[in-house]
Amino acid sequence: MDRLVRRALATLSLIFIFAAPAGAEGPPSKSIVEFNATLVDAMRSADTLGLEGRYEMLAPVLTQLFNFPEMTRIAAGRHWQQMSAAEREHLTDVFMRMSITTYAARFDGYSGERFEVLGERPALRGSFLVENKIVKPSGETVPINYLLRQYDGEWRVVDVLLDAKYSELAVRRSEFVSILKSKGYDELISRLQDMIAKLEAKAKN
Repeated sequence: MDRLVRRALATLSLIFIFAAPAGAEGPPSKSIVEFNATLVDAMRSADTLGLEGRYEMLAPVLTQLFNFPEMTRIAAGRHWQQMSAAEREHLTDVFMRMSITTYAARFDGYSGERFEVLGERPALRGSFLVENKIVKPSGETVPINYLLRQYDGEWRVVDVLLDAKYSELAVRRSEFVSILKSKGYDELISRLQDMIAKLEAKAKN
């Protein structure tokens, strides 16, 4: 993991440590169990639905479960404060579309995979880590953990940890801040839109 990502991970730790704690209402793992069920449905119907259909199936669930505005704010770092309200809204929308398209592209078929939620534990102050994995038919497991916080009485995902250790939000923050600093807002939007276009093109091949 490069130095920028390590620095981003350290910054994210401070953000979550000093965030205000929230009272718990129900287990955060319940939201992930329900999300996993939707993913399996999308995978089983992947060929019939196509990328567009999987996107439409996953979009309402992801927008309800993931706190995309908060994730975008964290990813943009100090540059968020320099953006207009319209720029923030547009960046959040493009980031959200890129994230949903990524899920629709990743889960593009089914061959007997299943998800297992192993449990949950307090992570950083006010946050909970839900330990989750994909079990392939071969028995191989792929950890995909979720960090959740409570907003307005609902558990929302604020980060995804691939292989149970690599923060997707830290990687995005490293990328976003670097692009915003060197190339600017329009370049970041352009690159996110390019990512969406490449995922869509790949799905058609």
